Amino acid sequence: MDLHRPILYLFRWLNVSGGLLVVLLQRTPALRNVLATQNETVARIGSLLRATLAPAAALGAVHTLAGATNSTQLVANVALPAKATVGQPFSMSVVITGKGVSFAQSWDVTNTLPPGITPQGGAASGNTYVVNPSNGLLILTGTPTTPGTYTFTASGYQYVNRTGPVTTGTTSIVVAAAPNAAPAITRQPAAQIINAGNDATLTVGYTANPAPAFQWAKEGVPIAGATSANLTLANASAADSGAYAVTLTNSLGSTKSTVAQLTVSAAPAAPTFSAAPQSQITTAGGAAIFTTEASGVPSPALQWLRDGTTIAGATASTLILNDVQLGDGGLYSVVARNASGSVTSPVARLTVNAAAAAPAFTFQPTALTATRGSFVVLGAGATGTPSPSYQWQRDGANLPGATNPTLVLRNATEAGVYTVVATNSSGSVASEPAALTLLASGAASRLVNLSILSLLAPGETMTLGTVLGGAGTGGTKALLVRAAGPSLTPLGVDGVLPDPNVALVRSGGATVAINDDWSGTTALNTCFAQVGAFGFVSATSKDAALLESALPAGGYTIQVRDNGAVSGTVIAELYDATPAAAVTATTPRLVNVSVLKQIATGTSLTTGFVLGGTTARTVLIRAIGPGLAQFGVGGVMADPLLTLFRGTTKIAENDNWGGAPELTEAGNSVGAFAVAGADSKDAILLLTLPAGTYSAQVSGPAGGGAALVEIYEIP
Repeated sequence: MDLHRPILYLFRWLNVSGGLLVVLLQRTPALRNVLATQNETVARIGSLLRATLAPAAALGAVHTLAGATNSTQLVANVALPAKATVGQPFSMSVVITGKGVSFAQSWDVTNTLPPGITPQGGAASGNTYVVNPSNGLLILTGTPTTPGTYTFTASGYQYVNRTGPVTTGTTSIVVAAAPNAAPAITRQPAAQIINAGNDATLTVGYTANPAPAFQWAKEGVPIAGATSANLTLANASAADSGAYAVTLTNSLGSTKSTVAQLTVSAAPAAPTFSAAPQSQITTAGGAAIFTTEASGVPSPALQWLRDGTTIAGATASTLILNDVQLGDGGLYSVVARNASGSVTSPVARLTVNAAAAAPAFTFQPTALTATRGSFVVLGAGATGTPSPSYQWQRDGANLPGATNPTLVLRNATEAGVYTVVATNSSGSVASEPAALTLLASGAASRLVNLSILSLLAPGETMTLGTVLGGAGTGGTKALLVRAAGPSLTPLGVDGVLPDPNVALVRSGGATVAINDDWSGTTALNTCFAQVGAFGFVSATSKDAALLESALPAGGYTIQVRDNGAVSGTVIAELYDATPAAAVTATTPRLVNVSVLKQIATGTSLTTGFVLGGTTARTVLIRAIGPGLAQFGVGGVMADPLLTLFRGTTKIAENDNWGGAPELTEAGNSVGAFAVAGADSKDAILLLTLPAGTYSAQVSGPAGGGAALVEIYEIP
């Protein structure tokens, strides 16, 4: 024997007598070792064969399939040809006996079995059923459906995949017609869920003799023409959904199936809106309700947005906002989404008005001393809901036509105490009194300093500007320019610009002077003390300074950057360096100072300036963002807010300049470029200010960008 064949090859010796098997095991050590490891398998297969042959023995004989040899036979457990009846369960087992092939590991059966009967574990392959692998047994089972005589051939192979020795036999199964019987249901109609537009077929399995009549019903109501074992609903719609059953009837009786629920879902469809949210106006503290209606298949999920940002938890068809505040105003929309797509509704604007409130002043008019006949502007500001109106008074008497937040006196001749009354539907309030004193003669205060403390990005240049001159002046001007970085550290400033560089450039592009390190010269130290500038930490510090004692009238720019193109905080300053005692009516002045700077979102730029002298000076202060676009400047601040402080007290504020004629007139008088129009969002202030120190702060509530801050003296 070839011990290299598969172990199952050895199983064909199982028909050897027990005594002979013992002898073989004793005389063949190698075979004994192999079989010792397979004891359980041998015992199991032997038991299976005994169980298979037992039914045949019970019949009194083993029934051989025609065509098998005498030495090796295909035998069945039923008398052959086998007998079956339509509608009755049938089972037939086939094994191999004899010495040629005693244990079939695979089978094939021609595909001529009665309808309803198939080999267990068999797979159709063309016109043949294949059982691979098998346990030595071929089982034909099922419930025949059609009477007749069916002849088939079965072949058992020694090895898997239909290989090795084979034993083949042919026999028949005779299927008798079912006996007369009332209908019986063998398979109930099954519930179904389909999409609209598809076909639905309901089927019942049954036995009956004679053949039954069928009647399908929906919700208990018979369906005309539905009289076969199958009910087909072509191109089904939602109206076809319902409970279906069928009744089978013949001469011996009737039976009714169980109910099968048919659900016809609408065809998938992307969401659409039948109702969109509507804009509304409410008052702070009140409520706002937005509603929408969206359809789609499947039903869409909803998500509300404010200004394009998801509102957490807002997924219902109604959005309710209670106790709304001013910050809740904005554009509301809703997104409807399902598996077929998504759609966003039109936006609805929520406007939240402040709750009614009586006027309250945010800044008061300032007492002034000016020259008689000079240009004087008094200003005040008040909040209230609704926005208040204004009425200026002098010594308690209303001034005709003086109904703006600012009072412009183009030729001031009336001294007195000025007040302004702010009024709305919730009440009135009078400002603090501001005394206007008029002198017969005297020189108005002048701009003597501009300073900007700012963070410079790596490689960024900050540009300051000034114009030297003024009506009736002549000669030259002394100017001090500084860029302090390291010397800010003792003042508590962190992250300073390590090595600032400053350049003074005349309009037209000619460089007047450049300084990197100031070197601690005596002339500079003396000038610092004269103009009141703080001292630098040492003569070797990396701060920069320039002193030009005789600059001709004209426009100049100051450019500040770091030598190493790194970032850091720097203060850039320019000073009128003419000694106060030497100033006359003809001495050139700083008639304009300005700075152009990129302002990051969420930050602000503070520009400090000083008015030196004894009497008040009218100044025009501008924060230009959108107005820079006409010069090709990109990335401008869209909506600058300009706030003016004296010390820590806010004395004026402007958001959008509004096209006031006095502002246009003042700008024209000093040669300032025109802004885009009355509706531009640039900010402008026109005020008469006492001598002193001020700061103009520019911020961008709507976002950062480039902004130009300008301060002009008004003649």
